[in-house]
Amino acid sequence: MKFWVYINGEVPGCFAPADLAKLEGFSGTTLVCPAEGEVLEKNWRRAGEFPEIMPVLRDLASRQKPSRPPEVPAPMDVDKVLDSASHRLFGHVSQLMKELEHHREEKALILSLQRQVMDLKDQLQGERDRAGTMEAQLQRFAELEDAQRKAEERIGSLEAALAGKERAASDLRISLEKTRNELDAAKRSLGETANDLSIRNRLVQKLSHDLTEKEVSLTKALALLRRLEEDLSTLRPDVVAGHREQIRALSAPKAEPEAKPVLPEVQVRSADAPQGGVTPAHPEPKTERAAYTTDEPPKLPGVIVPPHPDQPAAHNALVDFLKKVINKPEV
Repeated sequence: MKFWVYINGEVPGCFAPADLAKLEGFSGTTLVCPAEGEVLEKNWRRAGEFPEIMPVLRDLASRQKPSRPPEVPAPMDVDKVLDSASHRLFGHVSQLMKELEHHREEKALILSLQRQVMDLKDQLQGERDRAGTMEAQLQRFAELEDAQRKAEERIGSLEAALAGKERAASDLRISLEKTRNELDAAKRSLGETANDLSIRNRLVQKLSHDLTEKEVSLTKALALLRRLEEDLSTLRPDVVAGHREQIRALSAPKAEPEAKPVLPEVQVRSADAPQGGVTPAHPEPKTERAAYTTDEPPKLPGVIVPPHPDQPAAHNALVDFLKKVINKPEV
């Protein structure tokens, strides 16, 4: 068992009982404190109070030289006795004052040691708490590293997906540009087709107008032919009787084949066509179109000029009949 020692106003260290005898100034009145347990003020006691130190004190006392026997003092007078008594009294008081001061220093030292021990305990507890916090942070660091690795993998996959989408977007832009070009070409073709259709409509209207005029002229000619026939039958019934059947047969309209109804061209809306655009069911073959503007219609080509109509058979019969009647000599 070891003891803390307080000698000459300081604590030199912790010693075993055998080592205490080697310290200069060590005696049975020296203050010691067991090293085991807490260093408290009540644990500081004289060395002679501990049974572990008593054998050391006896060995130390046996090694010391025996003191001389006191000499018999010579008889002194009263003044000398008083002086010696007062001198011893003052020495004893001073010794007590020194011991009191010594105890005060010991108490202050003990209090300082106690404060240091408490501070060390607080520091130790703080270090323990810090170590526990660092262990928890180490576990958290492992979790964060795992999360960072997963995030980096996800970022890599997202970058690859983004690159693929950018390539797809580039392809879509190229396809969109091609589609726009095709749409512009279709619009131009549609405009040209509309201009051609308007020109053909004007031609049809003109031909219809001409046909209507010719039908009116033919109707008037037939009416004139009938009046002439009536007048001629009144004037020369014998001449008209032989040619009446021929004139009627020639003047009667021939049975024309039944005209098939012209159905309007069916237009089918294309799925890829823009809004409002239509696609004909039977598209016309592409032919080379002449360059023209929409300000004035171009001149009609020679291939679509209608041929000169033949003279109707009734008109020819009427002319032949008049020639025969007029040129026939009277009887």
